[in-house]
Amino acid sequence: MRMASRLGSMLVVFSLLGGAAAVRAEQQVLPAIANLTAEQLFAVAFRPIIDNALKPPSMPDLLGDGLRRVAASDRTLGIVSVPGHLLLTREGVELSRVALPTDMIPERWANVTADMLRAIVAASPVIAQRGREQMWRDMFDGMMGDLDPYSRYAEPNRAQGERTQREGYDGIGVGIRTIDGYFEISDMVVDGPAATAGLRVGDRIFEVAGVRTHGLPYDRLSALIQGPEGSWVEMKVGPSEQRVRALTVRRRHLVPNTVQASLTDGVATIRIERFNNATQDNVRQAIQRYLDKGPVRGVILDLRGNPGGVMVQAVGVVNLFVPQGRIITTRGRNPSSIQWFEAQKPTTAFPDLPLVVMIDGQTASSGEIVAAALQDAGRALLVGSSTYGKGSVQHVTQLPNGGELFITWSRIYAPSGYSFDGQGVQPSLCTALPGITVPSLLAEAARGDRGEQALLARYRLAAPDDTEAMAALRAACPAKPADSVASAAATVSLARALLEDGALYRQALASRHINVAER
Repeated sequence: MRMASRLGSMLVVFSLLGGAAAVRAEQQVLPAIANLTAEQLFAVAFRPIIDNALKPPSMPDLLGDGLRRVAASDRTLGIVSVPGHLLLTREGVELSRVALPTDMIPERWANVTADMLRAIVAASPVIAQRGREQMWRDMFDGMMGDLDPYSRYAEPNRAQGERTQREGYDGIGVGIRTIDGYFEISDMVVDGPAATAGLRVGDRIFEVAGVRTHGLPYDRLSALIQGPEGSWVEMKVGPSEQRVRALTVRRRHLVPNTVQASLTDGVATIRIERFNNATQDNVRQAIQRYLDKGPVRGVILDLRGNPGGVMVQAVGVVNLFVPQGRIITTRGRNPSSIQWFEAQKPTTAFPDLPLVVMIDGQTASSGEIVAAALQDAGRALLVGSSTYGKGSVQHVTQLPNGGELFITWSRIYAPSGYSFDGQGVQPSLCTALPGITVPSLLAEAARGDRGEQALLARYRLAAPDDTEAMAALRAACPAKPADSVASAAATVSLARALLEDGALYRQALASRHINVAER
């Protein structure tokens, strides 16, 4: 790829969803957080807002709306905007005011924010009692709504979970539940450190690093198991205390596998739940395993319900099937947001496998990148409903308190030039309309194009500025979640039927492809 510019059970922190890295990161950050000031936090936060937001932000509006969200917890308080100032009032009486900067220097806006937050805390025991993290969260939530629908703040715990999903964690790769004070292994990463060392689902953990674990607080157990990548942890485990075995497990970096694969009658179904740092490799390995065992008639790529994730991994998945040409372009206000990604032949593993992609109204962001790029390349048939329509990229900034700020900084453009932001990606064959049947859709696939594709292309390019074109696109195939479509099963049946009839697949693909000049 080429890029321009630049219940009875409980999963604990070191489980499949967390990892030792989560706890270790908290231990590294907490001492600094204790002394963290609002000035320091918001100076870091305001920089990407000022530099990267799609449109230049109105800082007075941003600040005012954030402070109003904070003050809303005490109904006696109000935030009033007057020229050049913000006022804190109680029942209409001014308590404090701050002068607003006349420039866009983040530190100055951070100082004003901190001054007003201190005034609010001093004026309201109710807000003071809520704590500063909740106050900061309210501040960010109030501000983010002024930017766009997708910019957001993730508080520290949520941010850690999202980082784990994206980037992975250092750990042993186990899920753990508690039973009668014992910690029992409920799940394991396939080929992870725990599985390799000989731990089994159902084993109880009796001892870690020489410490008995029965009745141990979770935090203490977590501290014993956590550790950096490459380090070792000694454990005693077994189905019962009478059958205990000693093991030594080496911790390593693990990325959750969000890819599920199955093979039925020579057709591989690859479901991608979301895109993280391992998705491209996991898709490639899953398909290659089936090819190594025998012929594969085709691949169904299931992106239904996929909310997105790491953009470069979506580009990588496209590149597995497309050997050359543009995959996506991104453009925003910041010059660094202007990027383009192109397929590179050495990365392509499956250039000739017949491919059908299933999409629905919950397919978004990186899922839409894959669908749009494969469709524009003439490489895949899309079946299902139109997608969500989140054609934007978020710039992620890790904040000093451990939270993260997601700022929309660019829009995504398909190879044919349209932005699917708002309009989504339209399928080649729509299963979201009333009265559809698999035979009727197969008959539609068999007939040649009657000008629909050229009309679709015009609508796509016009939609961002043409409400009629946007309405026509959405009406042609409504965006619906798979479980709301009366004929949801038809999507799977249609995908399989297209791959089982090679001639029909080729005819449908050829008649629904528009040459992309940019490629």
